[in-house]
Amino acid sequence: MCLESSKPRAKRTSASEARPLPRRRPVRRHPGIYYRPRRDGKVGPPYEIRYLDSNGKHRWEVVHGNLEAAEARRAELRLRRRRGERIEPNRQSFEQYASEWLERQTLRPRTLELYSWALDKHLIPYFGRRRLDQIQAEDVAAFIVQMRRKKLKGWTITSALRPLSIILAQAARKGRISVNPMSQLERGERPRHDDQRPKRILNLEEMRALIVHADSEQYRCLLELMLTSGLRIGEALGLSVADLDAEHNLIAVESQLGRDGTRTPLKTEESRRVIDIAPELTRRLLGLINERRARFSPQAFVFATRNGTGLQRKVARAALDRAVKAANLAAPKPTLHDLRHTHASMLIALDCNLIDVQRRLGHRKPDTTLRVYAHEWKYRQAQRSQVGARLSRLFADDAATPALSQQRQPLALPAAP
Repeated sequence: MCLESSKPRAKRTSASEARPLPRRRPVRRHPGIYYRPRRDGKVGPPYEIRYLDSNGKHRWEVVHGNLEAAEARRAELRLRRRRGERIEPNRQSFEQYASEWLERQTLRPRTLELYSWALDKHLIPYFGRRRLDQIQAEDVAAFIVQMRRKKLKGWTITSALRPLSIILAQAARKGRISVNPMSQLERGERPRHDDQRPKRILNLEEMRALIVHADSEQYRCLLELMLTSGLRIGEALGLSVADLDAEHNLIAVESQLGRDGTRTPLKTEESRRVIDIAPELTRRLLGLINERRARFSPQAFVFATRNGTGLQRKVARAALDRAVKAANLAAPKPTLHDLRHTHASMLIALDCNLIDVQRRLGHRKPDTTLRVYAHEWKYRQAQRSQVGARLSRLFADDAATPALSQQRQPLALPAAP
């Protein structure tokens, strides 16, 4: 008798089950849109669309949404090609594209430093591994929410978003992505700037006390120059002997002191300007230069160390802190940039017009000056307003002559809401 084998019999498979499924099949009644076949025979996402790029080559793109999303994406690509826009597929990650973009930049060292900080500290850790063409507006909005949860200030978030916006805008222009997601953010999704430290404006007595209590003639001149000229700290520390016109009491702002101790280009072309200063301050600045025997060295720094190099920002900040402590100024403690704010406030109080203030501060546009010092201008307008006094006289006249007030027409006051 023949014994049955102990080995299990192999399961027979039909020819249809053994045949491998095709990579894609066209969706019926939807030309140019394909789906990936399944064993159950169902048609569903992800879909693939076929299109022509800018070079006339057929390309494929995966759409993870529904069929309507695939149709909309294919129609968008066809419309962009008719308009002559560049269409180029992109499989790079954000980190790869951003690194290549940063290497091509020819900007000021400080700007490159800020862009590198934003990429290394915030953008690459969050977006780095994502494909560039898969970053959506919702992803950028979620990134902003995460930054807020870290208790970061509005301007810090804006500084991190600036290179992101430039990178995505360039990618959209080159056809690597369809649209810049930053441009699709709603107003409430963008960072707010109402959480900044208020400007510390010094009054006249505090300014005098600050200058008097500086612990050296050089620091007294530096603080007085910043208060009376509105220079940025880098611009003040970057002044050279050639920038000082002693005959006409003028200083030419041509460069600034970089964080590496060398002169670097100014922030903007509008920052290049000439400013008049007090004759007494000019004589004191010349005294500093003569004391170091640098009068005939055009490239010598006006504010310098013992060996002739430029003063570092941290040294100037420390000198300000010592003067504030010695003068016993009220809190909050002013910063070096608050001296610039104080100067702008003085110009507004002296009724200088907007263009004059903008040019003296070296802002790129008058809009910047108006936005930064909007509160000071509003307060000055309220001080000059005579509406309150005129209304007071009007009601005083009516109260003094009640018989005449009955004959007058009533005031045309607006109806209550």
